[in-house]
Amino acid sequence: MGMSASQARLLSLQARQSNLEYQGQQINQERTILSQQCTALYNSLLSMTVPTPPSTSDFTSIQYTGQNGATTYSFNASDVKPGSDGNYCVTLGTTEYGQSLNKNSGYVTTSSGTETIHGKFVTRETYGSQGAGSQETIGYKEGTTDPTGNAQYMKKVPGSNYNVGDTVYFYQGGQFTAVKMTETMKSGFVYVISTDGAYDKANGDKPMGEKIQTTVDGDFEEKTIAKSALGNFYVYDSASGTVRSSNEDDFEQVTGSGSTIEYKLKSGVTYLWKNGTTEDSASIAGSGDSNTLISGKTAYTLKDALAKGIINQTDYDGYKTAIENAQILESSTAAGKNYCDEEDFYLYVDDNNKIHFALISDVNDNSGAAVTYDYIANGAYTKNTEYDNTQLEFDPATGRITSMTIPTTYDADGKPLTYTTIDLEAKTVTDEAAYQDAYNQYEYETYLYDQKNKEINAKTEVIQQEDKNLELKLQRLDNERTQITTEIEAVEKVINDNIEASYKTFSG
Repeated sequence: MGMSASQARLLSLQARQSNLEYQGQQINQERTILSQQCTALYNSLLSMTVPTPPSTSDFTSIQYTGQNGATTYSFNASDVKPGSDGNYCVTLGTTEYGQSLNKNSGYVTTSSGTETIHGKFVTRETYGSQGAGSQETIGYKEGTTDPTGNAQYMKKVPGSNYNVGDTVYFYQGGQFTAVKMTETMKSGFVYVISTDGAYDKANGDKPMGEKIQTTVDGDFEEKTIAKSALGNFYVYDSASGTVRSSNEDDFEQVTGSGSTIEYKLKSGVTYLWKNGTTEDSASIAGSGDSNTLISGKTAYTLKDALAKGIINQTDYDGYKTAIENAQILESSTAAGKNYCDEEDFYLYVDDNNKIHFALISDVNDNSGAAVTYDYIANGAYTKNTEYDNTQLEFDPATGRITSMTIPTTYDADGKPLTYTTIDLEAKTVTDEAAYQDAYNQYEYETYLYDQKNKEINAKTEVIQQEDKNLELKLQRLDNERTQITTEIEAVEKVINDNIEASYKTFSG
C-alpha cells in the first residue's frame, strides 16, 4: 500500500471510529433515559398503598337501647361525650316514619362526559293516541263442511224480501261481507244467516265458516303534557344529530296556569321522548359542555334540577326533607356532628324516569364509582337528637351503662326542670351494611391496585426489552470499534514503516 493510500485509509478508519463513538454515546444516553423511566415506575409502585380488607371489629360496637313508653332510644358508646355541669351529652336515636333516603347496595359508575340519551323520536303529529280500539265483525269466511241440524249457514234469498237499511251479506271470493241493504240490491240475491235446517245447496246456500273481524281505532287524540313532565323531552337537531335539554319555549301552552299549566308539542319540531321502554328507537349524544355523569346520566344539583324543570317545587321540598331526615353524617368534631343537606347531593334520572341521589363528595372523589340513594315517601328512619345534662349509671364490673336520666322539660333559659330515667340494655352489634360497603370498597380498590400494578409491570417490561435491544446494538458497535482500532494500528504501522524507509533512503 502506498503512502497516500495508507493515509486515506487511516483517515477513513478514524472517521468511522469517531462515528461509532458518537453512536455509542447516543445509545448510552437513551439507556440512561430508559433507566430513569424504569426508576420512576418503580417508585410509583412503591408509593402505591396495598388495600387492606376491613375488619369486622371496626364495625362492631356496644349498642344501648332503652324503652320509654312507645319510644325506643338507642345509642353507641361513640355517641357519648362530656356535657354540661359534669354530666354527659348523648346523641340518642329514635325510630320515626316519613320521608327519607334509602341507601342502595353496590356502586354505580361516575365519569365526566356527555350523556347519551335513549328515546323515541316524536312530533306533534305523532305524539298522541288513536283512541280505544274495538273488534268489529265485518263478515264470515265460506265454510268447508255442510251444516247439519240447526247449525248456522248462509242462505241465498231474494233482496226484495228485505228493507233498505237491513244488514245482509254479499258473497265474493269465498267471503261473506256484511252490508246495509240498498234499493238497487232488491233486484238481486243476497245472503242472510239462517238456522232453519232447510239448507239447499242447489239453491246456492253455502256453509258458514270462521268469523272475520278487524280492529277499529278511534280518532287521533293529541296528548297534553304537565309542566313537571317537560323534562322528559329533548329537542332533536337533525343538522348536528344531537339533542339538547328542552325548555318551556319549546312547547305550546294550551290550558291552565301556575303548576297546572298544560302544554303540547310544537308543529315542525322533532323531540326525543325519553320513555325508557322497548320502543326506544334512538341513542343520541347530548350536546353541550362536559358534564358530571352518574351511571351515564347527567348529574344535577337539586337547585339546578328545579330550575331546569326536571323536578317541581313539591318534589324539591320533599327531597330536601328526606335528606334532612336521613341524617347522613358529613363530619364530626368535638363540638358536634354535621349532617348533609340538599346542597351535598346530586340527582340523576335513569332510563325508567326514576330519580336517584348520590353524594357530591362521593361522585367527585376520582374513584369512578359512587353509592346511590333512593327517596322513600313513608319509610322508617332513625332521627338523632342530642340530650345535654344526661346522667349515666355504669356497672362497676363491666363498665357498661345500665341506665340514663335525660331531661324532659326545660325552663325559659333552657335549664332542665324534670328528668326521666330509662333502663338500658347493652349488646354487641355489627353494622353489616357498613361492613359490606367497606368490603365492596376494598374489592374495588384491590381491582384498581391490581390494574395499576399490571400496567406498571407491562411498561417496565417494555422498557427492559428496549434497553436489551440497545445493549445488543452497543455491543455490535463496540465489536466494530475494536476491529477498526486494530486496523488503525496496522495502517499506522505501515505508514511509520514507509516514513522510516523513506528517511533511510534519503539519508543513505
